[in-house]
Amino acid sequence: MTMTEQSLDKILERYQRSFSDKVYSQENDELDPLMNVFGLSPQLKRENRQYWGRELGRCWQLLVVEVCKTYCGDFQPEFKLGNDEPCDLVVGNYAIDTKY
Repeated sequence: MTMTEQSLDKILERYQRSFSDKVYSQENDELDPLMNVFGLSPQLKRENRQYWGRELGRCWQLLVVEVCKTYCGDFQPEFKLGNDEPCDLVVGNYAIDTKY
């Protein structure tokens, strides 16, 4: 086995252990404020987690940015580092990522 194959095997083994040790909590049946606004049930959200997570997250981001733009005198919009946006907005010395 070559050094590259050994390195790849080590990576795969590490993740295999990590995945097998992962503990999944019970389903989250709690409503949050955005789900209430749009009348979304936890069951509906679970049917397409990726879609709802992305859409609700984007909505939350736009709400936070708009509030900060209006009420924070030292607001700055997101900035880019190459193709990456490391934060959603800047307020004073704080770079904020609004993860939903």
